[in-house]
Parts: sequence; C-alpha cells; structure tokens
Amino acid sequence: MAAKLEKFKILIPNLFTALSLVSGLFALQFIFEDNFVFSAWLIAVSMLCDGLDGKLARLLNAQSKFGATFDTLSDFFAFGIVPGFLAYRSLLHQIHYLGIIISVFYVFAGGYRLVRFTLKNDDTIKKHTFIGLPIPAAAGMISSYIVFNFYLLEQTGSAEILLLITFISSLLMISKIEYLPIEKRKKLSKEAKFFILLAVFSIIAALKFWYFVFLIWVLIYVLYGIIRSMVFTFKKR
Repeated sequence: MAAKLEKFKILIPNLFTALSLVSGLFALQFIFEDNFVFSAWLIAVSMLCDGLDGKLARLLNAQSKFGATFDTLSDFFAFGIVPGFLAYRSLLHQIHYLGIIISVFYVFAGGYRLVRFTLKNDDTIKKHTFIGLPIPAAAGMISSYIVFNFYLLEQTGSAEILLLITFISSLLMISKIEYLPIEKRKKLSKEAKFFILLAVFSIIAALKFWYFVFLIWVLIYVLYGIIRSMVFTFKKR
C-alpha cells in the first residue's frame, strides 16, 4: 500500500510536466497554422504547469531523477524550441538570415541554460537562486510581446523589437545574473512574498486588462534580476 502511494505521489508532478509538454506540442501546431497568439497563450499554459510540477514535487516529497530529467526535456521543447520557432515564424523571418541566427541562438542559449542548471543542481538545499534567466521567463518575454501587440495594437508586432527581445532574453539566460526561484524555499522570503502579492493584484487587474498583465509580470521578473544583480555588485564594491 505504501509503495503504491509513493508511486502515485511521484506520478502527480510528472503529470503536470506532461501537460506542459503537451501544451508546447499544441503551441507548435498552431504556429504552423499561423495562429501565433493562441500559440503564445499555450506557452503561458506550459509556464503555469511547469511552475506547478516543481511545487507539487516538493510539497509531496516526490522528487526523482526521472522527474528532473523529464522536466528538463519538457522545458527545452516548450520554452526553447517552440518560442524560438514562434519568434522566427511570426516576425523574425522578415529579417532573413539575422532572424534565423537569433532564433537559433535563443534555442542554443536555452539548452545551455538548462544543462548548466542540471550540472549545478546537486546542492539544491544551499542554492536558493537561479544563475541566469530561467528559460520559462525567457519564453514568456517572446510570447507576452506577441499577445500584448495583438490585443492592444491589433497586430503581431515589430520584427526589430522582437529580434531585440529574443536576443536579450538569450543573453540573460547564459548570463550569471541571479534570479529567485520562489517555489524552492520552504519558508517564504520577503522577495517571494512580494511576488505572491503581485500575483494576487495581477489576477484582479487581469479581469479588465488580462492581455496586459502577462507582459508586465514577465518584465517585472526579468528586470528584478537585473536590478538585484546591480545592487549586489554596487554593495560589494
């Protein structure tokens, strides 16, 4: 009975990892159909599922090597390959070879980010920060830009701006800037409480400005890491 319960506990977080992967697969299909906005929203669904699988694994004490490997593979597809292809197919193809180079660079940067995280993930108790922008947030930068432009400006957006966003998100992933992984701490820090409070206000704001909140949330998280790194560097000096 205990063994069956243990297997069931391990299955729950892996189920959300699978949902993240499936959402990424459907997002890829909608990219081929030129439905870029719905594809961007499906990437957001993958981001939600990815956040839940890690949280549930820790709450249920159901962490496993299989789950960690499955999560890494799912992340590379849903937040690496799919957003890179979304960026190219939606706008970056207009910039020809430069668009191809930046899209491919994004995918490789995402892969590098995940491999570096996996190699440094042995000491999960002491490490409370991510080194480099997490790949789901990088995917959120691309997808939220497309969503924001479609609902506010009624167009897909500017190829040049998306090129810059894709390039910056790629650089941030391979950088050494530290980002807070909210779900990894058993006791919430002040920073984690701030983001939870922000999420509550975001849900309220989303009732009226739902297309705007996605972009704002991603930007706050990305800028938070950069500003935090600058402050720490200044204090050390």
